[in-house]
Amino acid sequence: MVVLALIAMIAGIALPNFMHALESYTTQLKWNSLSAEIDGLPFRAFSESREIQLTEASAPQLLKSLPEGWKVSVPGAVRYRDNGWCEGGTLRLQADSGEVRELTLVAPACSASP
Repeated sequence: MVVLALIAMIAGIALPNFMHALESYTTQLKWNSLSAEIDGLPFRAFSESREIQLTEASAPQLLKSLPEGWKVSVPGAVRYRDNGWCEGGTLRLQADSGEVRELTLVAPACSASP
């Protein structure tokens, strides 16, 4: 009985920490996936030989990895030319948890990665 009580006590302490770590890891994977997709937009414009405009309206269609409940704000638009060059801009991403990240996309590559 004492051993079972100790195991239950340890599990009671460890399980919430494990669940928090798992949730944090899952959210970080979503951020990384979204950043990688944003980084790939210049190549996408080049490979499709078409201009891409990233706006609040077009974000859900362009960013397939945008998780449900997340929001993208784009003051103005971020324009990706058909030659793969980007004109720069700012993105504001908000997770369903409320966490907000602002990305400044600097021309010509407009990388979302730090």
